[in-house]
Amino acid sequence: MNKYLRHLLLTIAGIYLILMSSFLSPAFAQVSYTPPAQSASVLRDIPFNQAVPVDEAYRKEFENCDQKDTFRGFSLPIIRRCKNDPNNVKALLKFSDGTIFIESKLSLDIDGSWLACKGQGAPTSQCPTSFSWPTETQEPNKFVDPDNFAYIVNPVSNFQKSNDPGGNQLFEKKTGVKLGDLGVVVYKNKVVPVFVADSGPYNKLGEGSSLLHQLIGEDKCKPGKRRTDGKTRPDLEKRWTSDTYCEDHKDVSVDDKVLFFIFPNSKISDLSPSNAVAKINAEALKRFENLKDNRQGVIQLNQPQSGQSFAVNTAVTFSGTANPEVSRIKVSIGPGGLFEIADLKNIKKNWTFQQVFNTKGINRPVTIQPFNATDKPLKPLNFTITIQ
Repeated sequence: MNKYLRHLLLTIAGIYLILMSSFLSPAFAQVSYTPPAQSASVLRDIPFNQAVPVDEAYRKEFENCDQKDTFRGFSLPIIRRCKNDPNNVKALLKFSDGTIFIESKLSLDIDGSWLACKGQGAPTSQCPTSFSWPTETQEPNKFVDPDNFAYIVNPVSNFQKSNDPGGNQLFEKKTGVKLGDLGVVVYKNKVVPVFVADSGPYNKLGEGSSLLHQLIGEDKCKPGKRRTDGKTRPDLEKRWTSDTYCEDHKDVSVDDKVLFFIFPNSKISDLSPSNAVAKINAEALKRFENLKDNRQGVIQLNQPQSGQSFAVNTAVTFSGTANPEVSRIKVSIGPGGLFEIADLKNIKKNWTFQQVFNTKGINRPVTIQPFNATDKPLKPLNFTITIQ
């Protein structure tokens, strides 16, 4: 080959690579992730190879907070700084079904506790929790007691005199996780069902209730400070909504390797203090098991990506591949009850169709239901898209 032609081709190839790299936003840059070896036994069937970053630039803001006490370029007030209690956010991922995954530390939240409501509390604790039981109207009964319920915290709270008024909206916008949503926390070989019951500073990721710490083997109640006389204490003004409570906690975090699987749009509407544990455990563990099953699915989605956003009234292309046993595919979208948008018959290995959406919605659930030759339903594929 002529050396000048060869030089020209190499130059063109270099320009092409530079241009292509400019289109790969750091928000969606692919990163490899390996979960902690200490949890391998309970994560064996989780398809981490199917998970994609929620937004790497956003995740790295938590690293900036850990290292520089800044978030999105803004300096933080002393009480909200991270250096002394680093987030250690090693991963912020989304699975194809919309499940959000986080690896970070776990700090203590005692909002809603006897200590916060009746005792000395702590500098950053308060009696109310962001989530209130829909069946309760009186305080403090309507708040979620962290000594008796395993809950986690949404990082969506702003702080006074913040120079970053939009920072508190980022987590919900990017993940779709809201108050009441269910999840599972994994630490070492422990698997604990949880729900989102409180809000915390938007620059702090990885907080959970005192019971959650206890259930993962990291009890924060100081020795001799756990009591079981909450409803019968002789001092009436100190009586509590539950018998079990802690009078004083060790305010130290689990430093790292705590894993959160959170399921957007999973809130249970009729939770009460009496039924919450049973209902949360059943539904959260079912969703965790379903996540494991996804790698055995008969439908593989090429596009769109779960969580991807599209403009209203524009065509959205759906495409993927199907295993040989699939002969038909029905596709439905919510919310407000799923309605059918496609019924594809005589499916071959590759399938595709387009659909225009004229109704806006964040994290709209999509279900792809495959059938075999006898019209028997096979394992569905679930994910979300946003129309804006």
